Amino acid sequence: MQRIVRTAALTATLLVPLVTSAPADWRALSTAQPAASYHYQGTIRAVNVRAGTLELITGVGMSLRVVRMTMAPTTRLASGGAALRLTDLKPGDVVRAEGRRTTTGLVADRVEKIAAGTP
Repeated sequence: MQRIVRTAALTATLLVPLVTSAPADWRALSTAQPAASYHYQGTIRAVNVRAGTLELITGVGMSLRVVRMTMAPTTRLASGGAALRLTDLKPGDVVRAEGRRTTTGLVADRVEKIAAGTP
């Protein structure tokens, strides 16, 4: 009898912290977090219209980094409010880009061409 009481007490002692630290709503664990958004500002290095990709040169600290972004059908391209096409972008243009990571790589959600001299 004393062995059963000890086993029950040990089990309760081990399970109480687990139960009290559990979230109140178990559905909160199953909801997916929105994908992280990445923001870049840089100079276009290359545009591949056929593949639908764009390479940006961005500054990171004291070094440079090349970022390749794939354009999705829903990607918004703009310049000062006017809509653009991927063919309108060329190497040397300065752009702001927003994208998200997917299993296939970085996908652009929005690309905005910045006029020269705009901070």
